[in-house]
Amino acid sequence: MNEDGQHSLTSASRRIREGVKSSYPGDRNSPEDHEYSNPREPSQSQQEPPDAIDQGLSNPKGASPNPEQRISNIAPLSDPEYVDLHELAKGWKAALSWCNDMRTRHESRRKNDRGNLPLHSAASFRAPVEIIEGLLEAYPEAASMTNNYGNLALHFTAWKKGPLDCMKLLLQVFPEGAAQKNNHGNLPLHYAAHYNAPIEVVEALYHAFPEAARQKNNDSNTPLDLAVADGASNNVVALLQGKSVPPNDEEIYEGAKSRCERVEKEMQRQMASHDTVQEDLEVLLGFLMDVKENHPSAMYSSGIDPGRCAALESLMDQVRIAGEEEQKSIEEDEVKQIEDSLVPPDDPVEVQLSEIIGLDAIKNQLRGLRRTIEVDRLRGIKAGESDRPRHFVLTGNPGCGKTYAARLLLPLLYKIGCVPSESYIVAGRNELVDARSEERTIEKTQKVLARAKGGVLFVDEIYNLLPSNGRTVGQDHGPAALKVLAAALPTGSPLIILAGYALDLQRIVSSDIGFKGQFLLRMELPDPTPFELARMVATKLGQKGFVLGEGLTARYIADAISSMGDDWRTERNGRVADDLVHTIRMEVRKKAVAGNDGGTLSPSMSSRMPIVMPEEITITVEDFQNAFRNGI
Repeated sequence: MNEDGQHSLTSASRRIREGVKSSYPGDRNSPEDHEYSNPREPSQSQQEPPDAIDQGLSNPKGASPNPEQRISNIAPLSDPEYVDLHELAKGWKAALSWCNDMRTRHESRRKNDRGNLPLHSAASFRAPVEIIEGLLEAYPEAASMTNNYGNLALHFTAWKKGPLDCMKLLLQVFPEGAAQKNNHGNLPLHYAAHYNAPIEVVEALYHAFPEAARQKNNDSNTPLDLAVADGASNNVVALLQGKSVPPNDEEIYEGAKSRCERVEKEMQRQMASHDTVQEDLEVLLGFLMDVKENHPSAMYSSGIDPGRCAALESLMDQVRIAGEEEQKSIEEDEVKQIEDSLVPPDDPVEVQLSEIIGLDAIKNQLRGLRRTIEVDRLRGIKAGESDRPRHFVLTGNPGCGKTYAARLLLPLLYKIGCVPSESYIVAGRNELVDARSEERTIEKTQKVLARAKGGVLFVDEIYNLLPSNGRTVGQDHGPAALKVLAAALPTGSPLIILAGYALDLQRIVSSDIGFKGQFLLRMELPDPTPFELARMVATKLGQKGFVLGEGLTARYIADAISSMGDDWRTERNGRVADDLVHTIRMEVRKKAVAGNDGGTLSPSMSSRMPIVMPEEITITVEDFQNAFRNGI
């Protein structure tokens, strides 16, 4: 090969290493070259004709016929400019191997003449997410690095319609990138809107930085302007306008499929139990007919008119009508019924119990304990002389609200006369154990008992005080705290409540270290029902100043929660309400940001009181659906 040919191959190798594929016509549409960018002079490498490589690889007259010898003569392995074309021919796998190889991963920090890192090039050429992960692992800061034109890798991915996984990964590593403009004032959302990126890409960028929809570039164009001008889909335009995006075909299909499966299972279950139900129904209708014949007035208490029950068929119709009317009465303004429920206004105990949603079994146990104490007083039995249990256990599944219920119930124990003092202390391992010594732990636990004397001591997850080989030897003084607590149990002062998971607490209360036989009263918190979770959501939103819009009732929310299945709800329990409230507030906030032009509040120099528009506090069914789909 002649000297010119050898120079051409070396030059080609250098260009490949530096991502100089942009010198070919196929890469002249990078973000810095399109209509938003200023024209620039081509670099020296770009001026080289594309066929220079082919000319250099031609076999001139008199060249050695041995290919290996020819490559060795052209670019020896010792040459720092040498690139193994066999490795590069492997495509993305070769790039990934270079990222993982300690000898070559420093290449991920090298910029080319346009300031592009390998991450920029990979994003520009729609590299799969494995390549983006490898480059970020080799150089994590690359996600926040810009090229000479202020473009992040995120800009390239948005413009080139890169894989959605790559977009999400870049947003996860550098979420601030969604709000970063390049030299031409363009956000990644500008590129996604302008180049008709898929709705999923636009949605990811929009949710990462909702204000981006209203940001203008140097040409005073917002992403919405570009989307409308370039014929973006109706869903993209609706999203950038702050409106809800209808589900795509796949989401509709999956939803319909899931509903069909649930209906099919329910039908199978109904068919399996149909015979038994029919027999029970006939027995029940026969009983009602006997009541109608012998005590017709009793039928009115169930909403049934005995004069219209001439036969079993008409009786069945009356039962169905009565059930529908009862259901309607339950569904009418359930949230308001909570607030206006019939609670004795002069009974502070019942007033406070009415503020607790659900937990009816616990409330009834507390009412029963109250009646027992009142009977003891009438019999002249003093406190401490009764044989009623002095201490009790509060159990339940994760997320069912044990700690929340305890904080509401503890003050009530004084009001019903269960303890002589209002004081109550909430303690865990951190409040009882001193890692420095056993003596300090004993002293610390005794001080907690002294502060709670006469009142209630609530110990959360006491089984964390049990010894463990996993803790540092000489610092595990939990057993000392357990012994001090056990010694205080016979006195009954303070009243001690243990909370936690049933199986773990059983190890404590059945042990011979002093707890056995002291905790005879157990209160088990049931998992909240979908309707109770819906009431929690409505109540929490009301406490934060929000208003439920037309059609958004507690029953509607409960049906949405029920549609997720029992296993899903049991895993989360009370956290469902908290998560829903958070996502609903975020949805309302996004809607307010999208529709607020700065005129909602009075001017700063105005003497008028600033106002909040109704749409900023009203939660519509659409808001709830978006929040439920995106956050749950």
